[in-house]
Amino acid sequence: MVFYPHSYVSYTASPAVYPYYRPTHLAVQQQRGQGQPFPPVDIKKFNLSARRYQAILKQVDLFTGSIIASDHFARQLMEAAQASNQAEVDRLIRSTGITVSYQLLYTPDGLRIDFANNDSQSNCCHLRMVLGW
Repeated sequence: MVFYPHSYVSYTASPAVYPYYRPTHLAVQQQRGQGQPFPPVDIKKFNLSARRYQAILKQVDLFTGSIIASDHFARQLMEAAQASNQAEVDRLIRSTGITVSYQLLYTPDGLRIDFANNDSQSNCCHLRMVLGW
């Protein structure tokens, strides 16, 4: 029987091995003198995404504010989730004033809510919140 005093195996004197380097598309184009590979920057969609995300943050603030402000609400939500009463959990969450769509997962350890501010035109913004209990 062999006894190893350390929980790991040490490797000695092996040369460093580096993966094959392959130049990126941008590097190849610059070498060939072809210029910019991307279209000009347009911030309209980026700005819209930031605005929609800000709306999600306001909705999350409503939800977390309700939990902080009312021990009764927090207790009701935990009890409904731990009893797997989905209808009551949804009713309690909607009672906070949340209007954005969300997906909910609760476990014995806590609650995970994925908020989304989507519409038929864009799928731009998501926020995952995990609260332990």
